[in-house]
Amino acid sequence: MSTRPTVLVGAGGMLGSAFRRNMLPDPVCLGRDQLDVSQPGVLVDRIASLGPSLVINCAADTDVERAESDPGPAYAANALLPELLAQACRKAGSRLVHFSSTGCYGDWKRTPYSDWDPLRPTTAHHASKAAGEAAVREAWPDSLILRLGWLYGGDPGHRKNFVWARMNEARSAPEMFSDPHQTGTPTWVGDIVAQTLRILDAGLSGTYNCVAGGAVTRFDYVQRILELAGHDTRLRPRRFERKAPVSPNEAAVNTKLGLLHLDIMPRWDEALARYVASLAAAA
Repeated sequence: MSTRPTVLVGAGGMLGSAFRRNMLPDPVCLGRDQLDVSQPGVLVDRIASLGPSLVINCAADTDVERAESDPGPAYAANALLPELLAQACRKAGSRLVHFSSTGCYGDWKRTPYSDWDPLRPTTAHHASKAAGEAAVREAWPDSLILRLGWLYGGDPGHRKNFVWARMNEARSAPEMFSDPHQTGTPTWVGDIVAQTLRILDAGLSGTYNCVAGGAVTRFDYVQRILELAGHDTRLRPRRFERKAPVSPNEAAVNTKLGLLHLDIMPRWDEALARYVASLAAAA
């Protein structure tokens, strides 16, 4: 059994917190404030000096709107940091897990995207994520890159907990609004952790879609949240105006994992029902 540690980058975020809770032994946790991309040599040496067997990168800039007018922070976090982590892993002989987005596929298809579909990102944010994928593959081919869908999870009150936010909003709002024109795949972070560890156990590298089964509009997703939580708040359709030209279709399917008989992701509605029940039990 290896005594080399696992390093978890971005451990304070929603996905990073899920990995931290579910990994044994406890990983070495690093926040983004401890990884300054303006000092690349220091960053690479710091990670390599820990002698990790595995580095899991959950750090990301997720401000899609800001990236349209100021893409620098998105490229620093989503492209440059992953590249430096890949260089550190190459130096230390470590495996790297990096997370990307199904939004990188862009807007050229109305059915869910397969792993082999080309990336044609429509936003600066997703362009930075696609650049991060390419940088990781070039710097350290022995890396695992997973493209994720609409993530949810975390403790109640987490600032990026979409499901909890909609449940909380419904408590005081007589009506709510959601977009029926955007389609994606809601995916619980706990399932991402389980699937990631399954792929690592199989010893695989490469790039894979990693989403729950099925696809749904944002409107029907929110409607299902309200139903599961027992709220009768009226939900009305509305197309939201955004600075970022986000693709109306971010849905994907785990084609490669299915062919490899490694896909353990549940359907989105089944996972959502379990998660909402857990939130209700914790409230």
